[in-house]
Amino acid sequence: MQSTHTMSLEVLAGVLPLKDRFWDLSSRLLIRCEVMNPLVIENFERLVELQPQTRFMTVYFNHMSQEITPARYVPTYVNILDIPESTLFFDTSMQAEIRGIPDHLRSREIPKIFTSKYQHIDCLKMFYTDGSRISEATGFGIFNNNFSISLKLAEPASVYIAELAAVHYSLQIINTLPPNHYFILTDSLSTIAALRSKRIDNHDPFFLGKIRESLSNLTRKCYKFTLVWLPAHCSIAGNEKADNLAKIGALDGEIYERPIAYNEFYSASRQRTLASWQTSWDNGDMGRWLHSITPKVSTKAWFKGLDVSRDFIRVMSRLMSNHYTLDAHLRRIGLAEGNHCACGEGYHDIEHVVWSCTEYREARSQLVDSLQVRGRPIHVPVRDILAYRDPLYMELIYHFLKTASVKI
Repeated sequence: MQSTHTMSLEVLAGVLPLKDRFWDLSSRLLIRCEVMNPLVIENFERLVELQPQTRFMTVYFNHMSQEITPARYVPTYVNILDIPESTLFFDTSMQAEIRGIPDHLRSREIPKIFTSKYQHIDCLKMFYTDGSRISEATGFGIFNNNFSISLKLAEPASVYIAELAAVHYSLQIINTLPPNHYFILTDSLSTIAALRSKRIDNHDPFFLGKIRESLSNLTRKCYKFTLVWLPAHCSIAGNEKADNLAKIGALDGEIYERPIAYNEFYSASRQRTLASWQTSWDNGDMGRWLHSITPKVSTKAWFKGLDVSRDFIRVMSRLMSNHYTLDAHLRRIGLAEGNHCACGEGYHDIEHVVWSCTEYREARSQLVDSLQVRGRPIHVPVRDILAYRDPLYMELIYHFLKTASVKI
């Protein structure tokens, strides 16, 4: 509705406020220029002497205060196609084999599946790798029966970079061992996908190029490799040990040096932007109903990933914002004379309509029956339903509104 506050719309849609988006994009531009177009930085430095009080100079001063020093390095261009198919394999078969296992049985059943698939492999040829981020620190761990590695990465770093670093370091260890068929096991599907990809560009992380280079060199020396995906936190012993080592690395490990690409600094810029948006959302005067439902901002719309209709999104968004066409709201914006329901038993708001209004007994009876069949509680406050984002509960509330012909 037109009465909905702009910041509420931004939170619902996962869209950065214009002011914060300006800062984020400007910061990214300056980070990129540090490597790709240093003339822009030089021009800003000349402007510093003139000390103009402009928004753009404020952005530049903020950029300089961050001590952003991206490395100027030449990426390693080794195409996966250059590595013989008979020497490099990718095994993600556990994805299909564990599909459908209930959560409460995963830690019992998945280790059995893993053991049946890989028990024939010499454990000395298996390298479990993992990355972890704790308290704004990132590390990686490697477990093999002969090796236990815990190392930290200089910031900025992500779990994805840590996963790649772990694979890279494993290959360095394997390079000291006799040629054989080695297995590198990771719970990172993105790592497997990146190594499997035939696309190479300037934005590839440093470790990805180094891994391809190492694989190319080692396979020419008669080494063979299989990269195996396995699910995380499912009581697979080797993976659990690698996870613990990664956590130790993040907290207490020695720094594993690497050149940090300019685009790795983007995450720090986005974190500062999100922090600014969060502060505005926490301290604002408008949209407090939505704030109680969605206290944390995100660049993902609340409905992302849900297989629902546009009308469902519209109705639930109106309920979340507390701006809808019932008299309780219409009275607030001067479009209704009163805010009481025609039934005479309460305010004409969504809570009353769903759980109390006598006009909708038949539709409510269907709603209660549906909830009981599914083992869900009844008379749950609508605000709590929206806050928990329970798709089934929200779908039943939506169906109730449609059955009762309630216009929202």
